[in-house]
Amino acid sequence: MSERRTLVIGAGISGLTAAAALGQRGWDVLVIERRGEVADHGGIGLTMVGNAMQALDRIGVARQCVDAGVPMDKVAICRPDGAHLLDDPMQPLGGVEWPAGTGMTRSDVHDILRRAAEKVAVIRCSTTVEAMRNAGDGVEVTFDNGSTDRFELVVAADGIYSQTRQWLMPQVKPQPTGQAVWRAEVPRPAGLYTTHLYPGGPPGFVGICPISRDRAYLYIVQDMSGEPREPSTLHLQMRAELEGYGGLVAEAVQNLNAPEQVNYRPLEWLLAPRPWGQGRIVMIGDAAHANPPTLAQGAAMGIEDAVVLAEELDATPGSISDALARFADRRYPRARDVVEISCRLSRWQVEKAHNADVIGEISRSHALLCEPA
Repeated sequence: MSERRTLVIGAGISGLTAAAALGQRGWDVLVIERRGEVADHGGIGLTMVGNAMQALDRIGVARQCVDAGVPMDKVAICRPDGAHLLDDPMQPLGGVEWPAGTGMTRSDVHDILRRAAEKVAVIRCSTTVEAMRNAGDGVEVTFDNGSTDRFELVVAADGIYSQTRQWLMPQVKPQPTGQAVWRAEVPRPAGLYTTHLYPGGPPGFVGICPISRDRAYLYIVQDMSGEPREPSTLHLQMRAELEGYGGLVAEAVQNLNAPEQVNYRPLEWLLAPRPWGQGRIVMIGDAAHANPPTLAQGAAMGIEDAVVLAEELDATPGSISDALARFADRRYPRARDVVEISCRLSRWQVEKAHNADVIGEISRSHALLCEPA
C-alpha cells in the first residue's frame, strides 16, 4: 500500500474530498496548500444539494454536514417588497435519504472535510509546486523549497485559476458569464427556515439562505457593469443595491455594517477538454470545470469528481491509466452538461430572454443529476 502514493494540490473542498476518498482506500496521500492554513478563505455559504450529500456519504461525512447545516426541501419565492408568493419544492437529487438542500457555512464544510482528510492523509501548508513532469509510471515533482519527490499520481484541485492547468493546457482560461455576484454573511433573521428568492427587482436576482443556527447568506446575482468596486465600502454599496427591498432582506440589510462582511466578484465559467490532465496528472473540480451558481452545483461537481476518481482507482489498482480513462468517461459528460445548462440559464438572465425555456432546462438538469455520479 505504501507504494500507492499520490499528491493532492489544493486543500479546498475538492482536494480535501479527494484526500479523504483516496486515503480511505489505502493510498498514501500528501495534500499541499499554498496558504498558511487549511481554511475557506473568503467563502461565506452554500447550499449542499442532494447529489453532493450522496457523494459525501461515500466517504462517511454526509450526516455530519446535515447536522451542521439547515436542511431544506423547498424555496420560498417572494416579491421584492417581501410579500410571499409561493413555495417551490426542491428536487431531491440525492434520493429521499438526504435533504434536497442543506444550507451551510463554507467554513463548516471545510472543517468537516479537513477532519476527514487528516485521519488518512498528511496536509502540508505554505507549500507549492514549482515543476512536475510525467516520468514513466509516476510524476516527478519539485516543490517551492527545492525538494523533490515522486508520486504515482498527482491530483490537481487548485481551483479555477489552476497553475497545473496553466502548465498543461495554457489555452484553457476562465471566461466571463456577463454576471457578477454580491455575497454577505449576516445574522439569521427570525422566520428564515429555507432559501427565499426575490426575482424581478432592479439589482438582479436576490436571495437569502440560512446556513447555520444563527447565520444567513445574503446574495445578489446581477449583470456585470464593468465598474470597479471600492473595497472599503462594499457593505454600503450592497446596501444601496438592495434599497427598497422588504421582508427578510430589509432586516438583513440593516446588519451590513462592515466591508469585510461582503464579497463581490465577477462570475466565470470553464470547461477543460477531456482528458482532464496528462499522463499521471489529473485535474478535478474548478481546475477542470466551473460554472455559474444557477444550479447550485459548483461544490457538488468537485465532490463528485473526487469520489468517482477514488472509486475508479480502487476498481483497478494495477492500471492507473485505465482508471483515469474511465474517470473521464464517467465525469466529462455530466460536468459538461452542468456547465452548459448553468451558462445557458445565466445568459438568458443577462439577455432578459422572456421566451426562454427555463423550466425545461432546469428539468433537464434534474433528470441528469438524479442519476448516480
